[in-house]
This record gives sequence, C-alpha cells and structure tokens, in this order.
Amino acid sequence: LQREGIILDQLSEENLACLHFLEQLWGRKEVVRPQLLKLSMKARLSFVRTVDLASKWERYAYSRYRNQPPGRKLPMRKLVEEIEITFGFRLNKRQKQHLNTIRNRVQVARHRQKNREEIERDSLLHRANE
Repeated sequence: LQREGIILDQLSEENLACLHFLEQLWGRKEVVRPQLLKLSMKARLSFVRTVDLASKWERYAYSRYRNQPPGRKLPMRKLVEEIEITFGFRLNKRQKQHLNTIRNRVQVARHRQKNREEIERDSLLHRANE
C-alpha cells in the first residue's frame, strides 16, 4: 500500500483507521465475491490456478508453460533467460528448482483437464448412443 501511495510511510490516525476497517473486511466472501464477478470466467480460473504464486516472475513462468501449444516444449534455460531479462535479476538455484515445480504443476493441470474433457466426450457419446 505504501509503494502504491495509498498510505504514508509514517501512518497517520486516518491511515490506521482505514487499515483497521480493511482488516475487518479482508477475506470476507461477501466482499471478495463481487470483486471476482467483475472478472471473466477465464480470468477467474487463471487467478485461482496461480493464487499461491507470490511473485510476478512465478506467474509469468506458469502462464508461459500453461499457454504452450500442445506438443511444443519450452526449455528450462530459455524460460530462465526470459525471466532474467524481463524481470532484471538472476535466478538462484532454489528459484530454478521452483520453476521445475511450476512446470510439473502445469503438466498435472493439463493432464487433469485432458482427462475431464475425455470423460465429458465419452459421456456425450454414451448419451447420444442411447
């Protein structure tokens, strides 16, 4: 909030009162639901899939792998290079290992989606044959 200029470095009484108010609302479904409704279904699904990825570079990596056309591969060193150039820092060993976790997560999500689509298709074919 400070970086965005919403609150001052030295909290005033007004800032403290606003933060106290936000604390009471934070995470309440009645507040979150209308905010999410403003997003398209695609944007909501994307948000939910990446909600636990704290940084922009992690979400970037997830979306790069997620949007990769079927059958195409994205080499890890190419992604590392893209991230380092785009975000202006060098990934350490732990962060590179985290990229592997993100890649695996995308693979699992794609596999589950493919299975769901096959089940739905089979269900439709079964109903059509009845």
